[in-house]
Amino acid sequence: MPFADLGPVRLYYEASGEGAPTILIPGWTLNTHMWDGVDESLGSSLKVIKYDVRGAGQSISDPSLEYSRAADVEDLAAFMDHLRLERAHLVGHSKGARIACMFSMLYPHKVLSATAIGSAEPHGVLEGARSFRPIAQAWVVKARDMAAKDGIPAALTYLAQSKLFGRLRTSVEGVRRLHRAMEGYAGADLISLTPRREIDVSHLASNLTMPVQFVVGDEDPFLPECRYAHSLIPGSDLVILRGSGHMVPIEKPDVVAAQILQFIASTFPMAAID
Repeated sequence: MPFADLGPVRLYYEASGEGAPTILIPGWTLNTHMWDGVDESLGSSLKVIKYDVRGAGQSISDPSLEYSRAADVEDLAAFMDHLRLERAHLVGHSKGARIACMFSMLYPHKVLSATAIGSAEPHGVLEGARSFRPIAQAWVVKARDMAAKDGIPAALTYLAQSKLFGRLRTSVEGVRRLHRAMEGYAGADLISLTPRREIDVSHLASNLTMPVQFVVGDEDPFLPECRYAHSLIPGSDLVILRGSGHMVPIEKPDVVAAQILQFIASTFPMAAID
């Protein structure tokens, strides 16, 4: 099993396929298995690299570490250097989408294209729309409180019941895939007392000069957030998947993979993909 040793951080990753490097970044609490089905389809045209962020899956999970988007972005930069990648296509889901967007604004010279699924940066909502972000933040705060008072297992049970996972919980197969995608998450970020740095990227949208697309389910509560980011980035694409929730890479892996391939093929000549 390959690991990237990046100083105090050790990240688990898998690589497959041939072509332009394409990095898949999972959502919060999730591991590389959330991309099962997506990576196989992409691997026919791209070199797919999927990794577990710090605190999830088989990567390091240490409460003494910092858990923030700033740290995640730094990890991604160090990870690309470790793999000797000068540039790559980025694909992120939920928290991973925010990492991909932030990284693209801070390191635009390292990004071929960015696909943000189910979340976005800069985040906000258009006038008259309702933001789900305060509800999501309250959900995280409650999980941290539960971890401190009732223990991490209680917090993990609470997280697994989130509205964001709702569509997956309607079938036995959906529950199985969700559980597999959450394996390895031990809640280290919930109990970490290390200060979290914040990155204000609200003024950096103009750095997103590479091709950018937002992919989001029509039932995803973060749809207004994706609409807002799309409005800030001239030339970006907004793809709304009908009958889909927040977990579209797990709900509809073939559809998501096809959209990623179509987007990359439409913005880069085949020579750049192969």
